[in-house]
Amino acid sequence: MGLLRSGGGLRTLFLVQACTFGPVIFNCYYAHPPFTKETYTTWSCASFIEIYIHMSYLAVWIAYKEPNFVHSAIWTFLIFLTGCTAICSYIFIQFLKLSPDESAQDPIYHVLLRHEHKSNEEEKGKKKSASVGVATTGFIVLTCLMVATLLYSALAAGSPFRKEVFLAPWVITTLIDHCYLSVVLLVWIAYKETSWLSVSLWMVLFICLGSLAFGAYMIKQLCQLTSQDPAYLVLLKHNNRAAREPLLSSGQATKGQRQGN
Repeated sequence: MGLLRSGGGLRTLFLVQACTFGPVIFNCYYAHPPFTKETYTTWSCASFIEIYIHMSYLAVWIAYKEPNFVHSAIWTFLIFLTGCTAICSYIFIQFLKLSPDESAQDPIYHVLLRHEHKSNEEEKGKKKSASVGVATTGFIVLTCLMVATLLYSALAAGSPFRKEVFLAPWVITTLIDHCYLSVVLLVWIAYKETSWLSVSLWMVLFICLGSLAFGAYMIKQLCQLTSQDPAYLVLLKHNNRAAREPLLSSGQATKGQRQGN
């Protein structure tokens, strides 16, 4: 858990990932152009869908973090273009923005949350009841999409555990991308979970099942929130959620005072 409490260690981890995955993408584009008939085999398309689902999860988080729509759109475009290079670069930049106190105390907490939230508590309250349900529905839909993709690929092309499947250049690249993205998401899971046994279990499931396991994890976490909670609380550990309850309560009290006046 020492790495999770070290802003410097996490910065180094994501910088190394961003720098090392860039050459992988460049070499694959140069040696094997992506827009060719040979690229789009059944299992390579399934691996692309898997990676795009992972990228969608992180793009939603970036959309939450960035108050500026243009910045969010640019980062989303870069994520879908370069994969883990853009994702790890973005996370690295977020760690650079931390103050020394934030970096020393709880760097992941400060990176996960955006700096400013809307001050209009009345408008925020209207969105609370739907936000958790919408997020849960989204993860269920994406998980079902991946299940359907795997079933179709298995029926149409047989087992993926064959030499010709794994030697396809873009399958290899997406597998490397999957491993790098696994590190990003597992750092967050390790931050949320209190037991290394639980972290290890989810790590094995995520490496073996990919977005299916992560979708199940997110649905489980969202189901622990109430319909009155904002969906971003799913990012936080339970003790950090408890610390924010007085803030939410004070916002509701302020709303009541405004209505009374």
